[in-house]
Amino acid sequence: MIKLKFILFLLIIAFSIFPLAQVYPQQSPVTNQHIEQINNLFQKNNVFRGYAVLDRFGRIELKGEYEDEDEVDRAFSIAQTVVGIKWVSPVTPENIKVKTWEKRFGDLFSRAKVLKPEIKGSGIPGPIKNRYALVVGIGEFKAESQGIPRLNFAVHDARSFYNFLIDPKRGGFLKQNVTFLTNRDATRDNIANALNRIRDIAEQDDLVTIYMSSHGTPPDKFGGVFIVTYDTEVKPREKVWKTAISENMLRDFIENLRAKRLVMILDACYSNGAYRKVPGFLPPGGKSLGASDNEGYGISKEYAKRLLGSKDIVFEDEPHQKSSAKSSFDSDDGWGNVLIGASGPGEQSWESDQLNNSIFTYYFLDGLNRYNGSVQKAFYHAKPLVPKRVKQEKGEDIDQNPQVIATSPNWDMKLAKKK
Repeated sequence: MIKLKFILFLLIIAFSIFPLAQVYPQQSPVTNQHIEQINNLFQKNNVFRGYAVLDRFGRIELKGEYEDEDEVDRAFSIAQTVVGIKWVSPVTPENIKVKTWEKRFGDLFSRAKVLKPEIKGSGIPGPIKNRYALVVGIGEFKAESQGIPRLNFAVHDARSFYNFLIDPKRGGFLKQNVTFLTNRDATRDNIANALNRIRDIAEQDDLVTIYMSSHGTPPDKFGGVFIVTYDTEVKPREKVWKTAISENMLRDFIENLRAKRLVMILDACYSNGAYRKVPGFLPPGGKSLGASDNEGYGISKEYAKRLLGSKDIVFEDEPHQKSSAKSSFDSDDGWGNVLIGASGPGEQSWESDQLNNSIFTYYFLDGLNRYNGSVQKAFYHAKPLVPKRVKQEKGEDIDQNPQVIATSPNWDMKLAKKK
């Protein structure tokens, strides 16, 4: 009996470790010298009570006390520049103490005592009344002089998507209901204002579509990849998270949107290659720490669940899950919040010189055209074609697997008028 319990104990330990062993299969390259270097840099950069240690997976983990989020970002960024983003563990409130976080939670509970939360409409919405969209494509960046490279086809991606939406024979969106921002017009403030405008006018039975194509930021302290805008800043390094379209901005938009139909498509990822020429962004000799130019980070399930609200998630597509393009809800009036990412965690989103588009957007739009704007059918049309094309053009060892998470099993909304 004791022997059986011991075997079961070993099996439990093995299964709990295995998923992370897949993510970090190789031996950690992080050494005591790296930890010492990071802690010395903390002191030089006025992070006096925070420090770095090695976690059980061989990654750098932040510990100690921090004055505010800016100080946490500074420490987190320093660690990334020494060992690379792959070898820095996301921050959790249990690991570190931040005064402003304590205050924020205190304020939240204080307000909860006197304020009643706004109750959002419940149940299935009626037929679609109005349709609104924000389409963003950024290929040029103010920080190009500091090393951020242009994207060849991000604007073309966005224009192709915009043209589909406003085409009377395809999307049929009213032109005045679609905001189209590219390059110099796609600043953080302009995108935020456009989101706020849609949030304020869209009603419960309306459909809202958000599409963004750009670079992604390095993963922040919570593991989120943000959307780089035209005016995103990269010096000092941690400012990249303060001047991009952040997770908080998107989550606030989603939480306060009255419309019960939202399709958000993010064709953006972080890649080391995009920041190769930005001084101080990558660790010196970084390849030895797993920071090759091909390393990238797309939309993770954790990030998606934070945006949409994990308790509301009812569908999440797995990279190797056998899925059907046939909806269980055969109607033009599907509903829910849907987040589609062009690539998964640990992957880049690739552009194609042959297609003159990003590979994901090309095949997703092809699916929209084939299936009368069906979001679900377009996604499952693109899903097998994207990794196949990436391997053909970029190499057999390169992966890109589009991701989708939804808050309704009936998420097959149509980005086209009924025929």
